[in-house]
Amino acid sequence: MDVKNEFTDMYNKLRHRFFLSSMMDVTDGAFCAERSGGCAMVQLGAYLAEPPAYGKEPYFLPPNTEECIEFLAEENRKAKASRDVFTCLNFATPRLEWALETAECFHRAGGDLVELNVHGGYEPYLRIGKVRAMVLSENRNELFRWVEALTGLEIPLIVKFREGIVNDYPQVVTRLLKSNVFAVHFNIRDDRTRRPDFNFAENIKRDSPPFLLVSGFIRSVKDARILFEKGADVVGIAEPTIEDRKYIETIAREFEARQGARP
Repeated sequence: MDVKNEFTDMYNKLRHRFFLSSMMDVTDGAFCAERSGGCAMVQLGAYLAEPPAYGKEPYFLPPNTEECIEFLAEENRKAKASRDVFTCLNFATPRLEWALETAECFHRAGGDLVELNVHGGYEPYLRIGKVRAMVLSENRNELFRWVEALTGLEIPLIVKFREGIVNDYPQVVTRLLKSNVFAVHFNIRDDRTRRPDFNFAENIKRDSPPFLLVSGFIRSVKDARILFEKGADVVGIAEPTIEDRKYIETIAREFEARQGARP
């Protein structure tokens, strides 16, 4: 499958737009619906796919296939109730077979994309080399194997990383692009400056040009404009929407107005 041709319409609808980035135990369907103004996409989750752990915490997905589809279908229905947006499921799991089942369930539930969480810090998964530990050199072959399997499904795959975990992300992204991933998503928050790491985004786009989603400490139209100029295709915002449900909508409207005002 040539992913660029297969999903041309989706790429066009997302490019130079905004999305609501996932927040664990926050971004359920109802939350996304209330805060989807200005968004081309909303992210549900992060959820964990680990059937034996279901019920321990609200973010574990139902273990039964039909129950999982029913749950995700309702979340999709809620998320899409207010606006025509793409829905993306952010999830992590300790096993590939559970990852494949989750992606299939979300597809059957009417979801548009899935995002493999190679970003989070859930300690039980970190200890076995999952979530952000998957990008470490000793676990990387497993990451590539998972991506190969997930990109064989009908639903497009995004892989989400956290900057600062390894120094050779361009090589990682180049390898992922050979597997026909739909996009990569980087949290580019710089905890030292409490600002987005604009140069990191620019370097990723220059060295291994994927369809690039970025999020992390983006707080203004100026931040978004700089990121788009440096090569980001889609810009995500998360935490500010907790207090202000129109946060993304306000920024998106101002961005569009400024774009329209340019000669």
